[in-house]
Amino acid sequence: MRKETNIPSIDKTHLKNETFLHLHPVIPNMSVYNSLKFIGSKYKNDNAIDCLDLNVTYGELINNAAILSRAFKELGIKKGDIISVVMPNYYQAVAVFLAANRIGATTTFLNSFSSEEEIKHYLNLFESPLLVNFNKTKEYNQSIAKDTKIRQIVTLGPSELNTKEFNYDTTRTVGYDNFLSFNDMGAVSKYYKHIIPTMSYGGNTDALILFTSGTTGNPKSVVLTNENVLASGIYMKNSTSIKVTSGERCFVGVPFCYPYGFTTSLLMTLLCGREAVLAPDLSKDNLCYFLSKNSHIIFGSPALLEMIKKVVPDDFDLSSIHTFISGGDFLTVPTSMAGKEFFMKHGASVAMCNGSGNAETTATSTTAVGVPSRPETVGKILVGSTAIIVDDATSHELKYGEEGLLCISGKHVFKEYYKEKELTEEAKFEYKGKTYFKTGTRGFLDKDGYFTLTGRDARFYIMSTLNKVYCDRVQLIMSDIDVIDSVAVVKKPSDEFLYTSKAFIVLKDGVEENDITKEYIFDRCHKPISTDDDNKCNQLKEYEIPTSIEFVKELPRATSDKIDYASLETNALEEYEQEKSKPKIYSINNKKQTKSK
Repeated sequence: MRKETNIPSIDKTHLKNETFLHLHPVIPNMSVYNSLKFIGSKYKNDNAIDCLDLNVTYGELINNAAILSRAFKELGIKKGDIISVVMPNYYQAVAVFLAANRIGATTTFLNSFSSEEEIKHYLNLFESPLLVNFNKTKEYNQSIAKDTKIRQIVTLGPSELNTKEFNYDTTRTVGYDNFLSFNDMGAVSKYYKHIIPTMSYGGNTDALILFTSGTTGNPKSVVLTNENVLASGIYMKNSTSIKVTSGERCFVGVPFCYPYGFTTSLLMTLLCGREAVLAPDLSKDNLCYFLSKNSHIIFGSPALLEMIKKVVPDDFDLSSIHTFISGGDFLTVPTSMAGKEFFMKHGASVAMCNGSGNAETTATSTTAVGVPSRPETVGKILVGSTAIIVDDATSHELKYGEEGLLCISGKHVFKEYYKEKELTEEAKFEYKGKTYFKTGTRGFLDKDGYFTLTGRDARFYIMSTLNKVYCDRVQLIMSDIDVIDSVAVVKKPSDEFLYTSKAFIVLKDGVEENDITKEYIFDRCHKPISTDDDNKCNQLKEYEIPTSIEFVKELPRATSDKIDYASLETNALEEYEQEKSKPKIYSINNKKQTKSK
């Protein structure tokens, strides 16, 4: 009998109960469009999309994508071209992707809040021949076309939002106009008379270019193939015990430019035969409208949970919801419990789930859906993929329970960063014959396959004492202090220690923002902090304790799901500069000393 080594890639203890087919899944060599067409044939008359006042069935979605694809071919789009889409999460954006995917073209979703100059930058980077946008004037479109290689621009008008027909306006002649509306697409498609060989565009064809969040640097353009998307879906299906329920609805509010928004929230919903409830331009003003659509699963984040708790009236019915999935940021145990209690008061028994992933792993590395709840973790590693934890310095694999860098191998790992060969090579490495992606996420893997996240490599600093401090670890531990609702920690320059940290804290309702509360928090940081799990008790090291605290009403967001750490670091730097300009009292570990200027 072989002796256990306690090394995941050798013992594979966390995979002992999985079937051979789940461990070695077959990823079909086909496009996302053809996959959805095949799956959608079973649900042809069922709703696929609910967006504003528009409801679209699976049959209508596939038919509309076919119409648009013929129009795109008539406009000269070919395999490998990149169609850029700049609009909120509207139904028409989904149809554009499927149409492009049907003819082997790639779709990129640019953030709808991007400036004109930023849009021009990406259009030139991708050399896009076609732009699809929303509610723009001809003068704006002419300015875009003047400074890019765009040949045609298709603009969705506000009056077209709630229609799924592309040819009801027969009063226009569209033969030679490069500035088109969605009304024109049906007429343009009729000009195209050739057969489209849809089966020619398989797993290796580029499907999407989506973006990392950019909260700690410029966003990276991540190229995802059809195989990446389908593998992610199959891995997730095989990792959970959730069955498709007829009529089940999924709330999709994360912008499509992020993989968590488009691939995980939207495409996985459709590939599972469910209905996607789109929430474009989600805000506190329209949140209750979208929640009134009675979704069963919410793809969200701590920020969305926070907004729901603040905005939803006491008598609002949320009883349809049974699962809340957090991506982007981690729901701490206290936050999960508070969310569960909130939903309970609104008639819902909700499973609070943390997932994790990178844009580079098609937004999913772990899942907590359909597996036994472990709220202190981000769920289980996807079955079908391979995960190892490695030592930062040596890249040697670590044992179960040992903390290091999470690395993922699988067919859902991205193809490349667009036109960034060196950056792509830096992000990957070979180990025991497999190519792994270095996720930048730190933590440990246990023998049941659960991954406990302790921090991210992008968010650490090294002090003059050579101690390394992971800001996410400090956040996670501080979030268990009883008066804290949410907290963000960033590095702060220090003359003596090179760096210390600053904590931005949102207090729980009823807790006063004063020096007494600050002193209480500092005091708690010096003591063991118990979690809701009786067997767990965490404590910050002395050098990890923030040296300053600022109370805020809410944490700023760089995206709908991620904290804007860059702006918080700017705030901490400004505080440091102000302290330098006058005699100051500073502290490390809250032991105050006076230093002369």
